Amino acid sequence: MPSIRLVARAAAATLLAIFAANSAVPALQSPPAGPYTHQVSSASSTDGLDWSHDGVVLLEHASVPCAIVTPEGRLRIYYVDASRMPETANVAESAGGDAPFVPLGLTIKGLKSEKAVDPSIVQLDDGRYRLFYYGANGDPGAPGTHYVRAAISDDGIRFRETGTALSNPGLVDPDVFRAGDKWLMFVFSLTDHTTVVAESRNGRKFKKPRSLGLDGYGTAKPVLLDDGRFRLYAFDQRTQQTIVSFVSVDGLNWSAEPGVRLYAPPGKEITDPQVVRMPDGSWKMVFKTSDPPVR
Repeated sequence: MPSIRLVARAAAATLLAIFAANSAVPALQSPPAGPYTHQVSSASSTDGLDWSHDGVVLLEHASVPCAIVTPEGRLRIYYVDASRMPETANVAESAGGDAPFVPLGLTIKGLKSEKAVDPSIVQLDDGRYRLFYYGANGDPGAPGTHYVRAAISDDGIRFRETGTALSNPGLVDPDVFRAGDKWLMFVFSLTDHTTVVAESRNGRKFKKPRSLGLDGYGTAKPVLLDDGRFRLYAFDQRTQQTIVSFVSVDGLNWSAEPGVRLYAPPGKEITDPQVVRMPDGSWKMVFKTSDPPVR
């Protein structure tokens, strides 16, 4: 979930791109702010509580990561790709070990917006993949109704849009997961300045959202624990320096766990943590890092 200054930087990058495209002055090679300046990095853990930075950058010019482990055991990251403008969703995969993440070229047939940002991926029981994203036109932080759309795919790379999953003013950065017999979507509301939650029975159409009750924290999709509870990793939106965790039995009511799971690297901000369990039982966290704003 974004901070206010993240939205402001994204808006500045969009305005610069528009100005450059319509100016006689040659365009810059890259925008100086927004997702282009973000990176995706990772951390590792043996128990999901004590984490260590891996010390490597997985993806450059990349933002808002969402991770899954494929049936073949490979780590795959869906993210906002700002290596080209306008920025939009892409997916990259690693063969494991120290192998680099290679972009696979995500496509969405029938995309009804200029770009698909803030991707969230779900693996369905029938083997298909469902992608949720904010269908943005122009400035992602613009006021008005925002549309979280869904797309379906057999391989998790080539998608076909299937329609709107949720619409409401100011929605950005959806995260979708199954909780018992229902689906939940955590999504940040720029209008309400907090994370809201919407429910669905079929995982395609979601009801009007309400507050999740975790003001001040940016959330991502939680991970299912061995005892049936969920653990939610969240970053402090006020400082963007720490990642903490909460636990829940139903995905709706959360209790804070003591301590800090991970601190930001020196001189960086850390946001958007997403955790998966690897085939060997270890835990992997991917997250976005960025430079603090100039004060």
